[in-house]
Amino acid sequence: MLQPVSRQSDLTVKSDIPPPRPADVGTFTPLTIPAFRAIWIANLFANLGVWAQSVAAAWVVTAAHGSALQVAMIQVATALPLVLLAIISGVVADNHDRRRIMLFGMSIEILGGLGLTTLAFLDWLNPNLLLVAILCVSIGAAITAPAWQAAVSEQVPRNLVSNAVLLNSVNFNAARAVGPALGGALLALVQPAWIFLLNCLCGIGLLWTLWRWHRAVPEKTLPPERILEGIKAALHFTQYSSVTRLIMLRSFIFGLSASAIWALLPLLAHQHPNGSALLYGYLLGALGLGAIAGSTLVTRARRKLGSSRLISVAALVLGGVMVTLGSIDTLWVLLPVLIIGGSCWIAAVASYNSSVQVLVPDWVKARALALYQTALYAGLTLGSMLWGQLAEGLAVQGTILIAGIALVLSALLFLPSRLPELSADELTGAPAPFTEQPGFAFDPRRGSVMVTIEYRIAGERTREFARAVRPLRRLRLRNGARRWSLYRDIEDRELWQEVFLVPNWLQHLRMLDRMTVADRAVIERVMALHNDAEAPRVRHGVSYRSSRHASETPILAPGNPGLQEARQADPGEAGA
Repeated sequence: MLQPVSRQSDLTVKSDIPPPRPADVGTFTPLTIPAFRAIWIANLFANLGVWAQSVAAAWVVTAAHGSALQVAMIQVATALPLVLLAIISGVVADNHDRRRIMLFGMSIEILGGLGLTTLAFLDWLNPNLLLVAILCVSIGAAITAPAWQAAVSEQVPRNLVSNAVLLNSVNFNAARAVGPALGGALLALVQPAWIFLLNCLCGIGLLWTLWRWHRAVPEKTLPPERILEGIKAALHFTQYSSVTRLIMLRSFIFGLSASAIWALLPLLAHQHPNGSALLYGYLLGALGLGAIAGSTLVTRARRKLGSSRLISVAALVLGGVMVTLGSIDTLWVLLPVLIIGGSCWIAAVASYNSSVQVLVPDWVKARALALYQTALYAGLTLGSMLWGQLAEGLAVQGTILIAGIALVLSALLFLPSRLPELSADELTGAPAPFTEQPGFAFDPRRGSVMVTIEYRIAGERTREFARAVRPLRRLRLRNGARRWSLYRDIEDRELWQEVFLVPNWLQHLRMLDRMTVADRAVIERVMALHNDAEAPRVRHGVSYRSSRHASETPILAPGNPGLQEARQADPGEAGA
């Protein structure tokens, strides 16, 4: 059973190792952390097995004279579970022990891989069964992915998160450089079944490493969110988070166009005059090699250009690479161009991922990463289907050419957009003290809560106050409020009231628990304008609906002053 963990500290792991000083932080600094290094190495072998298997899988379909759509459907089967299940996995990862979630998801992946291996050894494998097996493996990956991404913050100090994300991308693309070539070489020597078995063994190695990774898991402060409640909270956060919306939109458009290079590369290799499984491995290896080379420049490029401009430049150059692939089939041109394309791919994807890691608070990080990945893989899935279908009527090179032009146009469209530059410290959790519960019995899961805060603002500072409350409104709505309003008293013109509604008392406590350093700074800017010796008066009103049903669903939360056992309401209170 999954063990709930604290909202406040589930991403912060105490360590005797002091965080490296800024001057000592480099691209490879996270590898000095033992837990991250062990997982990174095991993951490298697991990724090698995945990429070797991808070559074998694509070649099984191609050798069986599968259509272009069937080849492209491999990408669809890989990405579809990530699109459909990521947000649910993200809710679970934000509320429970991420290590256990990863172990569960990886176990499903390995079982699916063993099924694929068995079918191959029995010689029962055909393109349709292969797609079903890949779909099963991808379901396990969809469970693992949000927890895996968010758990980076559990393995390294906060100031190393961006570099750790980049190293994980390097890991993936290093395997991409070697794995396809390894898969192509093995295909020339053994049957695909042995390559599928190799992938299973590599996955078991990573599973064992995660099993041995232990860290302190603090006791929960609040009950974990239910699935539907957690999904609503994530979507509500996204609605009022311009950062998350922009990253989702840009990654979807990027994946939609860039998917052509992954979906159609097996056909490009197969239709080439020198086409073979080994050539396909070389082409994928060139992409991976470029990603490794480009990773050493990403940090410096991000500092010089900023994340938004780096993403745009990378997309523009990758679009140019795809136009070249669609126009030229000379090998001595294709391989260097693919190396450049690999560098652009890692620059864009690593920048998307690290932006979410740094710019989104801990309480919703796994869900935000899941939504980002949903957007990216939705683009990859739809793009793979679109380009695969288009390649049935057009030449493969012509389809890649069209996709490259679309990528260039979309990059130019988003060139003016900007992501904020924040440090990880600004999103460190800084929970506010819990509010004392009402003096009558009530159900904290039912009925809305109205919070009213009274400010006294001098007349000459009205405009300044109006500007200061704009980010305050977004803050309240992002963290869980459903409605927010600001009122001015008609008699006392210096008296202002901030009023917001929260779905229930438990959600109100979660709002207090979700506060970050940046949130506190927004509130303090508003408080600084309060013109009174006493602090702003805060009032809490609980809906009658919460006390009416208190006796039906008691809530237990030992040790939490805000959630004591809900007792049966007094008859006088119930009839009031």
